[in-house]
Amino acid sequence: MTTDSTTVKPEEIVDQLLNDLAQVPDVTGVLLASQDGLRLAHAGPGMDGTLADRLAAVINGMYSIANGVDDGKGRVEQVLVRKNNWILFIMSSGSPPAVVARNAGRDPDKVESVLGVLTNTRADEGAVGFAMVNLIQRMGELLATQARVGGAPSGDGQ
Repeated sequence: MTTDSTTVKPEEIVDQLLNDLAQVPDVTGVLLASQDGLRLAHAGPGMDGTLADRLAAVINGMYSIANGVDDGKGRVEQVLVRKNNWILFIMSSGSPPAVVARNAGRDPDKVESVLGVLTNTRADEGAVGFAMVNLIQRMGELLATQARVGGAPSGDGQ
């Protein structure tokens, strides 16, 4: 009996994609977070676990707030925060402009994750946005998070 040593796990693919995105010029860190603000994966020289945990809640909250400004004409495509020494890009893993219409066919037991990219101020915003959309289009389903069910399980009434 032989085993296939070339089998790659989905999380390894996600890690590689995040590492690839972290190679875009002037990107200092990349973060994938669940919709409830938990860090799923991170990459890049400026993104350690502590910063990734803190930013996971931040990017999820900012994306949610932006979606709260609902005019009924579509979803938020990207949130951009610019400070004097960094830029933070935020996108849902399932809603880049070119693939919104395809979301209907996704697994209903999974929810979109939130992708954040931290750069210095020299970053080419178009190149970073393009790289984010490209990553999401290539591997959007792998970037989804298993939906969590809240509350205690219901009993059988006995």
